[in-house]
Amino acid sequence: MNTSSKETVRPINPLWFIPLSFVAGLMGGGPLAGADLCRHGRRRTGWAVGLSFFLIGAALLLLCGLMGTRWYWAALILNAIDLAGGIVLFLLLRGHYKEFQAQRPLESGRGNYRRIITGMAGGALIAALIGTVLSIVYELLSDRIFSTVLPVAFSDKTVLFRVLSDVFFLVIAGIIAGGLLGRGNRRITAIQCVFYSLILVLIHQSWKLGVDALIGASIFQAYSATLGGFGALVRPYILLELVTGCWWTVFLLFFIVSPPRISGRLIRSCAAVAMNLVVALTACVSFGYAPDLLLGLGNHFEREAYPSRAVWCYELALKKEPEQQIASYLQFRVALLNHKLGHEAKALEGFSRVISRYNRNGFLVKKASLFYDSLKRRPMGKRVVLPGVETRTEYKGGYCLPNSLALVMRYWGKDVSAADIGSRITGLGTGTCVVDQSWYVGQQGWRELFLPLADMNDIKRCIDAGFPVLVYVPAHVLAIFGYDEALGTFVTYDVATMDVWEDYVQKEFVKAWKNDATTLVLCYPPGKGAEIPKDIRRRAAGLSEKFLQYQLQFVDRPHYSYSSDHLSKAAGKGGTFFLPVLALNWGYPSLRPFLERQYDPKRITASIRQYFGNDFDEGIHLAGEREYAGTRQSWQMRAALAYLIDNDRFDLVDNLISTIGYQGPVSRETLAEVGLMDLSLGHFTRGLDRILSADENSTCFYAGLAKLKKGDKRGAIEELTRVVSGAT
Repeated sequence: MNTSSKETVRPINPLWFIPLSFVAGLMGGGPLAGADLCRHGRRRTGWAVGLSFFLIGAALLLLCGLMGTRWYWAALILNAIDLAGGIVLFLLLRGHYKEFQAQRPLESGRGNYRRIITGMAGGALIAALIGTVLSIVYELLSDRIFSTVLPVAFSDKTVLFRVLSDVFFLVIAGIIAGGLLGRGNRRITAIQCVFYSLILVLIHQSWKLGVDALIGASIFQAYSATLGGFGALVRPYILLELVTGCWWTVFLLFFIVSPPRISGRLIRSCAAVAMNLVVALTACVSFGYAPDLLLGLGNHFEREAYPSRAVWCYELALKKEPEQQIASYLQFRVALLNHKLGHEAKALEGFSRVISRYNRNGFLVKKASLFYDSLKRRPMGKRVVLPGVETRTEYKGGYCLPNSLALVMRYWGKDVSAADIGSRITGLGTGTCVVDQSWYVGQQGWRELFLPLADMNDIKRCIDAGFPVLVYVPAHVLAIFGYDEALGTFVTYDVATMDVWEDYVQKEFVKAWKNDATTLVLCYPPGKGAEIPKDIRRRAAGLSEKFLQYQLQFVDRPHYSYSSDHLSKAAGKGGTFFLPVLALNWGYPSLRPFLERQYDPKRITASIRQYFGNDFDEGIHLAGEREYAGTRQSWQMRAALAYLIDNDRFDLVDNLISTIGYQGPVSRETLAEVGLMDLSLGHFTRGLDRILSADENSTCFYAGLAKLKKGDKRGAIEELTRVVSGAT
């Protein structure tokens, strides 16, 4: 062994290779051991150890990651071999380390408790100061890198959590590192202390970079499929920090600063970054995140139009027995992709498995049942999908419109990203106004057509003509670029459900669409307008401007009121677009005589009957195809009921409520208002039933009077007591 006086770098204590190999795997432990042997004269042995362990570790990770067996068996095999490899490295290097110790003994002496406490306090303080600044810088940089696979800067709260959690764990690492420096009685200057803290923070951020790239992105992609989203990242991230992050960064700190020369420290810094990536990859398999990684890979293949490869990824992930919610999603995607590939027998078998075995996700079970029945009834229905629709979701709060608009513009050959669009017209977490969307499209020299009060056949005809369609549902925008007659679905790019093509059941879609004026939007470059179906062009020519005026009133209006100027322009002269007429009637009672003269009440009433009497309910349809539990009163329907009552069409009000209640949920507020109408007309039994069903405190007084009218004195006292209780 070379014992030249120039060599002052001590080898790593061989005991460290046991936990090091367990955490970083053979890919991490082997090269470090080999480098130690090479540095101290055993070059052949060092190269043999480093290269062989690296190759074995890489093959082992690949095998365990792609092994078609349950994830915990693969993790057990990986951890057992890594631990055994660490023990082998310990035995291999033990004699070499003892020989070096005998020739270069350590200086004796330990710091007292004062030095230890001072080191811990100083490490915590400086790590917190430097960590806060660099964590913010990391969030800015990582958002540029990961924003299409991970919600790094989804909202202010997301960024705040990530920065504060970083600083918290850095403080813990600073306490450990400072305490060890104090215990070792190392005399370091203030500049050295800052340097050590800077290295510690950079090590931690490179470790987090590996976690974000190899674990965080795949977890988010997997749990987004089951609406877990960002919340699913919190637990794994904290777990990995507690198990690995705190002590591992301290180990790498001392590993980097051990060489006296700058060149040696730079080499070890590069090695530390590579080690952190290996640690993240090892943790991905050890903690059972391989199915999530396969799910994300399958999503990528779906986006790139390789459905067969996606099926292979999903089926392999299923064999690893992931969490039941994710397993439901994987099996559902396998069945759906088999249908797209024309393998109808496999598709039917796959949907039946979702129903019978992978049934933890109730939403997917319901959808799979519908698809199974549809394929049984209409196995030969055509599927039309526009080719070349591709973009990446920008995971930021309120970015549904930039994502969807970027998809459409890229379809037409415009090289634009969702980030470019969102940076100009979208507020983070607040969304985008339709007017801003129209402004942006105009600034690009493109054309945009708005058609409110459209129907589903209009969407299909636009797709047949080669035009992807943007549609608005409550608090959300999505793109439709195909339809499937066998399944009864629209093929959509819906960032609220997942960054893959989603089959949206048409019967469910129209209920959400009805709550936002059933508006169809076409965005296209100049010269393409003549290819739009003629009747759609004709109808939109009279309604596009009216729709924009209708949207402007939501922007340019007094607080909690309506803009009469914009609504009047939106309604026009004929009242074809009847929703602004309803808003004027509801928001401006003094205009009702004028509205009755300007717009034919019979025509408006017929429009109300047609629009709200078919496929309308007040179920909560927010951000995509899922209907959430509960109801939310639709202001459009409230305005419609107010118009009918003002025009003495009580019979139609009752008919609409009965029809809507049969088709779906009716909100408590609406039931209460209609119940009060019944009471005013003398229909005490029906009105009382509706008021009691609504269970609204605001109607307790009237319910008490109605019960008193029916002779139910005890019931009347109970309702009036609720009034008094609510008032206090």
